[in-house]
Amino acid sequence: DEPRPGLLFADAVGVGKTLEAGILMSELIRRGRGKRILVVTLKSMLTQFQKELWSRFTIPLVRLDSVGIQRVRSKIPSNHNPFHHFDRAIISIDTLKDARDYRAYIEQAYWDIIVIDEAHNVADRGGQTLRSNLAKLLSERSDALIMLSATPHDGKARSFASLVHMRDPTAIADADNYTRDELEGKQLFVRRFKKDIKHQILEHFPEREIILV
Repeated sequence: DEPRPGLLFADAVGVGKTLEAGILMSELIRRGRGKRILVVTLKSMLTQFQKELWSRFTIPLVRLDSVGIQRVRSKIPSNHNPFHHFDRAIISIDTLKDARDYRAYIEQAYWDIIVIDEAHNVADRGGQTLRSNLAKLLSERSDALIMLSATPHDGKARSFASLVHMRDPTAIADADNYTRDELEGKQLFVRRFKKDIKHQILEHFPEREIILV
């Protein structure tokens, strides 16, 4: 219902962040707010994420890399944007992070939904990196922003605040000094562990049996 929907899904490993993102994306698509989608993830996660969204939600994503983008650029007029060529694509963070090659194209493109997987890799950790600069740029280029990370907080207030700021720049006044209570009720992130949902899907989390051998 928000004008700019989205969440930081910060659930623990195995709870189902990809499924949560797929459910939210499917709902936005049904509401006519998910025609153009861009998923950004680590190179090692491209195939898995692509398969999950297709097999579970029938959301097709075209896999792009630097060669694929170059191939598109060779087929379209030089003044056209390669990111307009595919409505739904998945690409690695490290392919996109070089601003010299893609920044102008990203600045001129807009998506309904952008998903940043393993979002802790793009957090600001006291010094701006190519990845964090890319994430800040992408956070301004979509209606809905979905971020996924099982480890969103590295113990430094500023790095977590940088992720929250991508979702809502006004959520935290002082990035170095804030409390969880300030974020409660703002619906910016959700963080649950297996123990929090165990009563819902007990059969999937059997009790561990330890046997001395």
